[in-house]
Amino acid sequence: MEYAIIRSREQALPYVDRLLASKVMAVDLETTGLDPHRDRIRLIQLAVPDSPVMIFDCYSFLPFGAELMKTVLESPSVKVLHNAKFDMQFLFPLGIELPKVFDTMLTAQLLRSSGGPARAGLGAVAAHYLGETLDKTEQNGNWAASELRKEQFEYAAKDAEVLVRLREEMLPLIYQNRLERIAKIEFDCAKAIAKLEYNGIYLDSARWQELCAEAEKSQAQALEQLRTYAGQSFYQLTLWGDEIALNAANFDSNPFVLSLLKRNGINVPSTDRRHLSVYAAHPLVQALSEYRKSTKALSAFLHPIPSFINPATGRLHPKYGQIGASSGRMSCGNPNIQQIPREPAFRRCFCAPPGKKLIIADYSQIELRVAACISKDRRMMQAYRNGEDLHALTASLLSGVQAGAVTKAQRQAAKAVNFGLIFGMGAAGLAAYAQQSYGVQMTLEEAEQFRNGFFRAYPGIARWHRQIRELSPTEERSLTDRKFVFRKNAGLSGLCNTPVQGSAADIAKAALGELNGRLNGTGIKLIAIVHDEILLEADEADAAAAAALLQSTMERTGERILQDIPCAAEVKIADDWSGK
Repeated sequence: MEYAIIRSREQALPYVDRLLASKVMAVDLETTGLDPHRDRIRLIQLAVPDSPVMIFDCYSFLPFGAELMKTVLESPSVKVLHNAKFDMQFLFPLGIELPKVFDTMLTAQLLRSSGGPARAGLGAVAAHYLGETLDKTEQNGNWAASELRKEQFEYAAKDAEVLVRLREEMLPLIYQNRLERIAKIEFDCAKAIAKLEYNGIYLDSARWQELCAEAEKSQAQALEQLRTYAGQSFYQLTLWGDEIALNAANFDSNPFVLSLLKRNGINVPSTDRRHLSVYAAHPLVQALSEYRKSTKALSAFLHPIPSFINPATGRLHPKYGQIGASSGRMSCGNPNIQQIPREPAFRRCFCAPPGKKLIIADYSQIELRVAACISKDRRMMQAYRNGEDLHALTASLLSGVQAGAVTKAQRQAAKAVNFGLIFGMGAAGLAAYAQQSYGVQMTLEEAEQFRNGFFRAYPGIARWHRQIRELSPTEERSLTDRKFVFRKNAGLSGLCNTPVQGSAADIAKAALGELNGRLNGTGIKLIAIVHDEILLEADEADAAAAAALLQSTMERTGERILQDIPCAAEVKIADDWSGK
């Protein structure tokens, strides 16, 4: 394969016209590490059809060639990358933002439901669509070396060259499978996710340590209470005052806890929350619940998360899996802030630095609005058009009282009914869901009555469920044409939930992509997304304008996808995440 190594601006000039004239340009980077804040770009590889791959040796080409590289990469051509969000973050410090992106990794994930490969790494994608085996031996080579080996240059050139041909193979498949709309949403969103990851979110370490100390204290107190039920014979003090176990009292062991509960008159088939909720007032169950809560908080969040603070920025930089689930929902890790407890004590630790504000917005009842759109239920659609509170409406319809007379408890129960039954829960499932998710006690008989009343109130939802049962579709689409293929015996809940959850995810992604474009040059930063909730960080003076921009973008994007159903986003300006 032909390639040219470019180490100076002068060496690049003969290739510039060729690069700028091409409508498609593959872009790949080799870096000295994975952190765009602490590591460096080693090579930039650019490939266009019918030309040698141009490899820019950035140890010598930068910084003097930065302006030339900016001109080339910000040209109107489509830039083809694999896992674009990674490469784009390394380009941000150079002031480079790619205007139009085609991501072969995201494309492979979108095509997975149309016969694409199970894995989306470049090697697997090239093997599937081109029948070629990429030698990835050099992937973990020493890219920080002052002098690179011939094998490294050949590896780098191949990774760029193959992207041009991959797009040629994949682009027709996008159109054949009617995925062009969702592909554009994903590509635009990739640019926004790159910003989210790069900007990161600020964590107040002092507050976090206070919360950690409180959880450790709660854990110790709960453990002491549990030991009184287990019996002191389980423990013995050594001559030095240390405690050793004589018998296996393991409060993290389900068999041990089940035995302990039964010895204390609590006969349950399982130690899960649903079965223990019946005995919630028992001191042993209270101690066990507090022990489990504090232990999980410490192991999943409080102890590990500080290790993810980047020493160069002093911030957390979570990594998002843009298509993290088959529904299209995102995943998150290192750390997973999407799983941070919603309790104010946790969220207040995520805050705005001095002189800044957080702008926090989430969609109001987005999955219910999507379900109304998909099912075409007239009453539900009309309620949203009239700006009614759907939870209050459901409570009114189920209880027979005027919407204005609905109590807080009735609305809370209706909330559980709405979110539970749009996905086809049975009465037993609804009763358990109401208690676990909303703290609403509901007998099986009441759940059955609520269920029957709900489907009488919303016949379009009932008709939608009935059609799914009768047809048992093997595939479905979101409102933006994301394609889902269902496993055999997926069940009503899965068949209903996937297109609803997927459409809601698509709306949030579309809003994120559009928002990224509108924020360029404003100084307002995208810092996080948690499903349908978007967080910005802005100077105090810009906070009101940022809030208006965020709300209008989210609502306008949502309404474009939902078409004839209004979309509402609730926005707040706050000092920390608990302010929403």
